[in-house]
Amino acid sequence: MILPAQLVRRGKYSVADPLFVEERRPVLVARRLRRGADAGDIVLVRVREKGRSLRGEVMKVLGPADDPRNVYEALFASVNTSRGFSHKVEEEAASAARKTPGEREDLRQLASVTIDDAISVERMENGDGGYRAWVHIADVTHYVWPESSLDREARRRGNSVYLPGTVAPMLPARLSEDVCSLRPGEEKATVTVEMEVAPSGEVKKSRAYRSLTASDARLTYDGVDAFLRDEGEVQQPELVSAAYELSRKLRTRSAVRGKLELGGREPEYEMDERGMPVSSRVRRSTPARELIEELMVLANEEVAKMLRGKPGAVYRVHERPDEEDMERLAERLGAVGMQVEPTPENLGTIAQKAKSDAVNYLILRSIPRAYYSPAALGHYGLALENYTHFTSPIRRYADVLVHRALLGDEPPDDVTEVAGHISEREWRSTVCERTADQYTLMWLMRDRVGENLEGMVVSTAAFGLFVELETGATGLVHVSKLPGWWELEPNGVVLSNAAIGSSYRVGDRVLVELMDVLPLMQRAELRLVKRL
Repeated sequence: MILPAQLVRRGKYSVADPLFVEERRPVLVARRLRRGADAGDIVLVRVREKGRSLRGEVMKVLGPADDPRNVYEALFASVNTSRGFSHKVEEEAASAARKTPGEREDLRQLASVTIDDAISVERMENGDGGYRAWVHIADVTHYVWPESSLDREARRRGNSVYLPGTVAPMLPARLSEDVCSLRPGEEKATVTVEMEVAPSGEVKKSRAYRSLTASDARLTYDGVDAFLRDEGEVQQPELVSAAYELSRKLRTRSAVRGKLELGGREPEYEMDERGMPVSSRVRRSTPARELIEELMVLANEEVAKMLRGKPGAVYRVHERPDEEDMERLAERLGAVGMQVEPTPENLGTIAQKAKSDAVNYLILRSIPRAYYSPAALGHYGLALENYTHFTSPIRRYADVLVHRALLGDEPPDDVTEVAGHISEREWRSTVCERTADQYTLMWLMRDRVGENLEGMVVSTAAFGLFVELETGATGLVHVSKLPGWWELEPNGVVLSNAAIGSSYRVGDRVLVELMDVLPLMQRAELRLVKRL
């Protein structure tokens, strides 16, 4: 097995301490097997068991541990992926890219724009207030044949992994950044879902087919948001206005059916020309992002309906939380001052009333995570009976399977096994991306030791308080830095000191001092200054 690790000196020996993996035992590396690595370097080590210890040899030197680019490479290695591909896979991608589009419905004259995804929307001319919408997705399966080397590698990876300023793609750049990228002014082989939508947001009829499209413009979320605020211009303004109107109707409809809205907070980074992070900000949902999200969800739902009874399909499944989950959540909400009786049906209402990131965290911790399955079991969070992933075959293998099932390609023999594999790959990638966020946010704070920062308690443990700082990073106030004896209450969200009658709970706002920060360990040590 090959592990990412940091090389350190322990006396006269060189030891590789594994990074970002479950294996925590140090790996002894003989001097002759270091490949020139110095203490402090991040390396990839081939490891073998010898008795009760681990021995290894350096296979690749990534570089100094204080360079984020080397850390990102180690993170990719921790989930068995990389930015590059084998020569055979690259050759196959180059050959596939030369394939002609073949016979398709010609939509090149249909107005369309790309805002991450390509859409066309127009108001119906019959005056009933309805819309006709098209969602155009790159026809990846036209270029990636089942059981080819390219296909097997995409299936193994399962999905693309996105870290700050870099990506380990599921498909080589010749496809993901070129042939299958819906750049404006270029004819592209696509799969289109065409929908006729009533004023209420209900789809009256839909169909999916292979198409030939040419996007008129690539728009940005910031640019579309400015246009929607009447502060800027965009190409194809009538299309964008119609798409926004439709998205508002779809959003209202999703709220009525009970879609769970918990808000979104994602870090977004500014990188310099070397690929080094220089700053971060919190990205929340905006009208432009919601516009695309609603249209993609609509297309995914319609495709899921079309897939019923077709072999080889996988669905996006999100199961309802059970009674035990709701009982535990009720106890935790009560502990933070919300006396409510949560049910799977009212979690969205609770979140809207609370308007608290802390409450959102508690709700998220109480519901199952989504996965892929050959069985259409519904999506609790979206409140949909039929749902799948169709819109991102460049970066998700699930969508490749969906395209094949939709278009009548031969299904895999082991679809249940593949669904389980890509679900596991997705989870590991998510953990990797979250780890990268914590590392990067802490790396950006390395010069702020000694400063006071505002934050919110987001989790409690017997050994202290986890505080999400205004920077987005999460640090620990250890109980040893609190006066007296503190205990975690049975509800799991309150740390209390009975002797002085004090407690801290999830959601409390606090001012803390940054005592130390160890980015590689994703560890920030905090001292509580005062409650806010």
